[in-house]
Amino acid sequence: MQSRRTFLKGGALGAAALAVPATQGCVGMGKIRAKAPLQPRPLKKAVVLWYSQTGYTQRAGQLLAKTFEKKGAIVVAAEIREIDLEQIAEADLIVLGSPVFYYDTPAYVKSWIKSMPDISDVAVASFVTFGGPEGNQHNAACSILDALVQRGGIPVGINSFVNMSAWPLGLGDEKNESKYLQRWKLPDADSYQRMREYALLLKNKVEQGQAAEFEKTLTMREVSTLLGPIWWTKRMIKNHSINKDKCIECGACVEKCPVDAIDLTRFEVDTKSCVLCFGCINNCPAQAVHMEYSGKALIGYLEYKQQRKLEVTLPAELKG
Repeated sequence: MQSRRTFLKGGALGAAALAVPATQGCVGMGKIRAKAPLQPRPLKKAVVLWYSQTGYTQRAGQLLAKTFEKKGAIVVAAEIREIDLEQIAEADLIVLGSPVFYYDTPAYVKSWIKSMPDISDVAVASFVTFGGPEGNQHNAACSILDALVQRGGIPVGINSFVNMSAWPLGLGDEKNESKYLQRWKLPDADSYQRMREYALLLKNKVEQGQAAEFEKTLTMREVSTLLGPIWWTKRMIKNHSINKDKCIECGACVEKCPVDAIDLTRFEVDTKSCVLCFGCINNCPAQAVHMEYSGKALIGYLEYKQQRKLEVTLPAELKG
């Protein structure tokens, strides 16, 4: 499936973002630090939350939750669109994860964090999932953590986990398919071990009362987030629609859309409010969502997996 790099290639933003390596211009953009000391405490209750469109971020969150459970903690683990905010009460640790969209944390996630109740004195951590190199993943994870700190949380960790890209692939795009298949083994055993180790690190930080400090860096990827990447990508997208004859009205596209842009009563997509997260095309089991990029019909994530008979390797904790 196409990487974010390929999607932005057709516009001026893509040209600007790709002209300079992401490692250049790493200037600090302000510290993310605790506003109060973190008091040492046993990790009795952990809350692990995620925003996930194709399952990778959810899988990482579930493995973090299982690791906390094995160490004796009571764990609340849920998608942010489903969590009852009252379940966050009395947490010793809140961990929130999201995929990286357009080199940043999705706007929906940032808005949701602002809706959280005050979480003063609670240890907080973040993680992101991403499908390729140079995705500005450090800054995206920092954005989540900073938002949690603004709600009163005390920062203890950030992390990022690479996996296969879940962005739609153009039909007949053999070059990008080859790159996609090379990454199909991700996430692998090493990826899952890194997730377990991250959970253990966070547990130790809470129990030892060790707050941490982080900082965004000013890179071309970060600058590109200010130049309207969704707008540029939309210039290359045509015929985003729902095929009434194929649609089975399961509601998967509606459930995954973070901006309520899909109306199944009319089989319509509000392309103006659409944020191009590709949740609709990636999760449609009937291949009823149609979208064209640069004149090519796109293949959704589920459809591509079915065509190639591909399966994601699961960690032992999540099998069955």
